[in-house]
Amino acid sequence: MLKVMIGCPLRDRAWVLPRYLDSLEKLGKSQCQVQYAFIINDCSDHSPRILAEFSDRQPDMVRLIEKNYDAPGGYRRGQYNFSRLAQLRNLLLNVFLQSDCDYLFSLDSDILVPANTLTQLLTDDCDIVSALVCNGHEIGDDGIYNVLKRESDGSYVHIRNFPRDRIFPVDCTGAAYLIKRAVIAAGVRYSSRRGGEDIAFCEDAASRGFNIFCDGRVECSHLMQEGIGLRDMG
Repeated sequence: MLKVMIGCPLRDRAWVLPRYLDSLEKLGKSQCQVQYAFIINDCSDHSPRILAEFSDRQPDMVRLIEKNYDAPGGYRRGQYNFSRLAQLRNLLLNVFLQSDCDYLFSLDSDILVPANTLTQLLTDDCDIVSALVCNGHEIGDDGIYNVLKRESDGSYVHIRNFPRDRIFPVDCTGAAYLIKRAVIAAGVRYSSRRGGEDIAFCEDAASRGFNIFCDGRVECSHLMQEGIGLRDMG
């Protein structure tokens, strides 16, 4: 049976963590065994306690790693330090490589996934494949998703017209994506050299011959912050 590690770095997410973890526990897991790993960064709220309680409910299935920088920067959009975020995500990749898991499901802590997400993404059998996540709530544009294409000048634009009944290729994605072990074992890593760390990760993966897709049949709810961004999950 396939083994999947689910996790992310997180900071001050007590307002959403119970719902996030509840959605993880509802994932269909008939095709795989699941482990969890969370990188706890500079938290000032009750996030560590919530995760500890989750770990108690999942004996021997949860790894909690604390990595503090004691440096400024916040968890809301516009406050991110992309260099530190890349370091935290790479730490998660290293934790994954220490495991015997076949896939890493990198899932940001403000995203709620439909129960069929893992089953569908595993069936897709891609090097990297994401679920759909709407990122445009805060600016009033529900047409902005976590899928981008690269233009001839090297810039990226959001893909607005995409199929909802199959997978489709993308040049960059993030937020909620399943990564095969071979991608990470090949040395693909995050960096801030292109701004957002997901761009550098996807470019690194593509340069090594790995293909990147999104599954238009799976859409998540992106909470982003309390009261903003909630969508019904299909």
